[in-house]
Amino acid sequence: MATDAGANIETESFPIDLLLVGLLGLWHLAAVQGYIGQSPARVLLGLVAVLIAPGYALIALLFPRGSAESDGLFDNWRGGISTGERFVLAVGSSVCIVPLLGLGVVLVSPGGTTGPYQLSIGVTTVLLTIAATIRRLRVPADECFSPVGWVITIRSRASLPPIRSVPTLRVLLVFGLLLSGTGIGYAAISTERGEQFTEFALVTESDSGEPIASEYPSEIALGDSRTVQVTIGNHEGQELNYTVVVIAQRIENGSVLATAQIGRFRSRVAAGETLERSHEMSPTLVGDDIRVSYLLYRNEAPVGSNPRPENAYRRTHIWVSVTSD
Repeated sequence: MATDAGANIETESFPIDLLLVGLLGLWHLAAVQGYIGQSPARVLLGLVAVLIAPGYALIALLFPRGSAESDGLFDNWRGGISTGERFVLAVGSSVCIVPLLGLGVVLVSPGGTTGPYQLSIGVTTVLLTIAATIRRLRVPADECFSPVGWVITIRSRASLPPIRSVPTLRVLLVFGLLLSGTGIGYAAISTERGEQFTEFALVTESDSGEPIASEYPSEIALGDSRTVQVTIGNHEGQELNYTVVVIAQRIENGSVLATAQIGRFRSRVAAGETLERSHEMSPTLVGDDIRVSYLLYRNEAPVGSNPRPENAYRRTHIWVSVTSD
């Protein structure tokens, strides 16, 4: 029959801290993919997910055992580390891991946005947590680090006078790591406004089938059509609905003489994704200087004849000659 002491050891050895860190990593992945809306709680959890979680998972992997001596937060350790040292090293490790992940993302995909960077943080946290959990479960229950046991010990000693004070140098070390880590963490979870944009372009296919931004159709007979490919790259940090309106305008001496709408379609593009959609361009105006403009709007476009290059969120155009025969 199991004893109370055995039940306590089993309860205290449960890696609840790693469970929370793993859930935080999964939450971070969901937030990056746009499944979680903006809120003050998201900012706070994002800071913890970047500032503490990856480093804590790494330290848990390296040090599955608890401290042999636990008189305080920063005890000398034999074969393990104390809880205070664990958290200090977690922040310090995160300060090192997060910039290295950013460097790796830049080397793999130069010119990319913060989406892949944040994704790499979440994936790294989850993988390190899984590895740390496996290693801790292989350690005898009476030797592995137990956050539950640490809480019980702190509560039992709360009414006792402190045995010794924490050295000032260590306090300054913790403060410095938290301060520097907070800056790096906030930078990692925040998307600069200048990096929020939508790519919008027209491309055609080369002889080998590769998309190229050249060799556009220059002459079309009235009633015929030419195929172009519209690309929409969403780097706005959230999933968006886009509307594309295609208009043809007869231009003479810089003045617009006539305008006709020749196409319209809507598409939903996830954050960090690029949509490629073919469009059959068939101008209905005849002339040598017909400007076919593709106008991109976030959400809905103006109704009726209001869509114009001047009020579009993004726009691009090509010039064609439309013949009547």
